[in-house]
Amino acid sequence: MAQPLLGTLLADSTPPPGRLALCLLACLAGYFAVFAANDLIDARLDRERFAYLRAYQGFDIDSAGGRHPLAQGRLSRAAGGAWIAALGAVALAVGALLSWVCAALLAAAALLEAVYCGLARVTPFKFLLTGVLVACGGCLGWFAMTSAVDRPVLWLFCVWLAAWEIGGRNIVNDWADVEEDVHLGVRTVPVVYGPRISGVLTFGCLVLATVAGAGMFAAAWPSHGLLGPAAMLLLSGYALIAPGLRLLRDPRPRHAMALFNRASLYPAATLGLLLSGVLTDGLLGG
Repeated sequence: MAQPLLGTLLADSTPPPGRLALCLLACLAGYFAVFAANDLIDARLDRERFAYLRAYQGFDIDSAGGRHPLAQGRLSRAAGGAWIAALGAVALAVGALLSWVCAALLAAAALLEAVYCGLARVTPFKFLLTGVLVACGGCLGWFAMTSAVDRPVLWLFCVWLAAWEIGGRNIVNDWADVEEDVHLGVRTVPVVYGPRISGVLTFGCLVLATVAGAGMFAAAWPSHGLLGPAAMLLLSGYALIAPGLRLLRDPRPRHAMALFNRASLYPAATLGLLLSGVLTDGLLGG
């Protein structure tokens, strides 16, 4: 939920409580619906994956708790479909109350997720869709507060989200699953292009996310001077650049997952940094 919350605060540092609550409800329902739809569409592929599951040493934050309940037989297909339909209806209804743009972003996210799943065995370039998908989720928070599209901070926010998702989560998550994906015929960047190109592409996206994040803070809080961008650069250096460099030097799956785990917490940490800026502005204004 950190991404849409960041969007709301970037658009309006003091969002109306009622509108903020509606935005959170739409995002929560929409995210759960999209993630569940991923499991529903990929149920057959996930069952094949579980049949070939290899032992993995290390912690994967994405595997905390039960994964893919449909594929593991813990949930029926009908129950999964009903869950998705109910949550999707709530998300679209609340999104429409906020803005037609919010409803359109939710619909676009669902469509992108379906296309992404359908391309699993077709092309490794499906990772581009995940960047757009995540940017749509963050923008929902923005457009829940304003219809403005001519502010540089919005475009920096979109670039930041897309680069973070591609470099910090998508490619490195696939990196840890190369053996399984080769067996299943899933085409990903690490499977098709190997660790060298995957590493360069990953690190390039991490650098782009770092630069866009610093620019985003500079555009959002010009009154803070270099303080906001400097803090964002430090955070990005710890969460993205340091583990990214480690992966470049030693392209093993455990280093890919170490980057994935740290990058997964990056938006929440950025939200905390942004909230501190909002509070500082409030105190100075008072």
